[in-house]
Amino acid sequence: MPLCVGKFRAMRAAPAVIAGLVWVGFGMGDAAYAGAWPREKGAVQAIVTGLYSQADTAFDADGAPAPRPDFEKGAVAILVEYGLTETFTLLGEGEFGAEREGDLPFARPALSHVGIGGRLRLFEADGFVASGQISARVEDAFGAADAAVDTFGWDAPQIEARALAGYGFRVGDYPAFVDAQAAYRYRVGDGPDEVKLDLTFGVRPWSNILLLAQGFATFSAGGGEDVETYAYHKAQLSMVYDVNERWSLQAGGFATVAGTNAIKERGLITALWYRF
Repeated sequence: MPLCVGKFRAMRAAPAVIAGLVWVGFGMGDAAYAGAWPREKGAVQAIVTGLYSQADTAFDADGAPAPRPDFEKGAVAILVEYGLTETFTLLGEGEFGAEREGDLPFARPALSHVGIGGRLRLFEADGFVASGQISARVEDAFGAADAAVDTFGWDAPQIEARALAGYGFRVGDYPAFVDAQAAYRYRVGDGPDEVKLDLTFGVRPWSNILLLAQGFATFSAGGGEDVETYAYHKAQLSMVYDVNERWSLQAGGFATVAGTNAIKERGLITALWYRF
């Protein structure tokens, strides 16, 4: 199925969003620690996530689903957080994966993106916290096999500014939290910028079990006349099991529930969390 560069980019890049966002954490015990909360000074958390997704349907420009060539992706992503001070957390991330698009020879292992950044706590009181985050990343959503149409890959780094707010509370006897994030990802070079909205609700029905319900929305912004706009909205449910104070295991599933010029994706995620 012929695709212009703009639409091809949107559909190929869509699966990467989950791997980078399942990391939203929640500390053991009664206190809640999500994306907006900084790590304690000197504390480190590393999360290695495995993802598998597929699609045989795409949302068109009007948001209606239509058949498309089969798409598959497998990826492993890592996110590391380090509490530099009580209010500032350093971040590092990367993803390694492979994709298949119909009968086209796009299946190949490759480093798809790397990034670094920092999160600063701006305010905290009565269970509420607000933070600001800035990060930079480079990505390659295509690879050597796609060089003919790769117009904004490694040579187009991105800078992202993100606002985060979280609130810890209790649902009956159970500790819970909500975490809301809004970001603008600016692409230095060709290709569209992106607006991202993320929402997480977490609750601990048992001391060693965390249930997460998450929503992720991405909208393209600009990019030039030859790049079609796109949007996709994903929902994810997962469970995190705390093996002990250092190790946790996460498993869940996600799906693209709405979008324009984007694949209608479904997949599974697993993750290993380590804190020290």
